[in-house]
Amino acid sequence: MNDEVRESKSIKMRPSVVKKARIEAVTSNKTLGEWLEEAIEEKVKREVEQLK
Repeated sequence: MNDEVRESKSIKMRPSVVKKARIEAVTSNKTLGEWLEEAIEEKVKREVEQLK
């Protein structure tokens, strides 16, 4: 994991999506924030790879 200090951010998301993410986070023994951070990083990496 990165040593950057995490900042609090407010975002609007559909409750059904948050529920799915929370379930996956708990299953992975991670916080929702950690799980979302990881998911975003993976998505960004895939998008960058598609541009190459």
